[in-house]
Amino acid sequence: MQAVVLLDFEQLKLQELPPPTEGGVLLHVAACGVCGSDLSVYKGTPAMRTRWRPPLVLGHEIAATVLEGPPDWVGRRVAVNPLVACGQCDLCRRGLSNLCPKRTNVGFHYPGGFAQQIRLPLAQLYPLPEGLPLWKGALCEPLAVALRAVELAGAVLGRRVLVLGGGAIGTLAAWLLHRAGAQVLIAERNPLRRAWLGKLAFIERVLEAPDGTYEAVLDCVGSEQTLSLAVHAAEPGGTVVLVGLEATQTPFPLQRVVLQEITLKGAYVFTHSNFALAVELVGQVPDELAVKRPFERYQETFDELLRGQLPQAKAVLVWER
Repeated sequence: MQAVVLLDFEQLKLQELPPPTEGGVLLHVAACGVCGSDLSVYKGTPAMRTRWRPPLVLGHEIAATVLEGPPDWVGRRVAVNPLVACGQCDLCRRGLSNLCPKRTNVGFHYPGGFAQQIRLPLAQLYPLPEGLPLWKGALCEPLAVALRAVELAGAVLGRRVLVLGGGAIGTLAAWLLHRAGAQVLIAERNPLRRAWLGKLAFIERVLEAPDGTYEAVLDCVGSEQTLSLAVHAAEPGGTVVLVGLEATQTPFPLQRVVLQEITLKGAYVFTHSNFALAVELVGQVPDELAVKRPFERYQETFDELLRGQLPQAKAVLVWER
């Protein structure tokens, strides 16, 4: 089988690898999205260098078909929940599998969807709705992340909500917020991305930088600058949801948080219920939010994403069969 292997930081190569023989149900990967965390590992950012070492087969936004497994699963088209939790600890029993202390992740602890075939536990597979284009199942994972962030923002009907960052999570969160009845604004620095975001009907306004204050703010970047922007853009008594993780440590605007009673919430990936809901909703996500490319264009896609030259929110790489 073919796989795109991270041989070293900033070094990807398409290679022939033996098919996986152990580890659960055998899947043929149809499509896999490129996540910001994949880009961070590829670049070898300081935070990622402390956690991961090549060689790695990345990719955790996966849509696939079951090749081998229980007879009633063979041939099923599925989305992969890449978060493998223990299911036994107190946090798992409380529905917070995303916080499980023993959690592991497909594409990091296990070979991911940048390979044509992978093996995973059956519990990680979610059948896709009938009639859904298979590639679109790769959007379930980022949609689940956005669902978790919007869930933590609380009731948004009729509220003005600011999203910082117009990448995949920010754009999907904006779509979900609009569905929930919010007035959605996005702040995005990249002019190419801003022009593309301006064509999306569910976004009220696209800004280069925040102006005014908002009842809720979602920081989908997670840099020192955006944390400060988010806190200062929240109105008194407002809520800030921290989603992005570009920085590991950053100065904290404590005075404004305390004096204006700003509520800060961290949103880490998603729960099982978030992922299940994402599978139900993914068919309604506008196709225009993603660009599809064959896996042979992996290097071009990584380069364009890192240089900010891809206007669309999400790139999905597709294995040809």
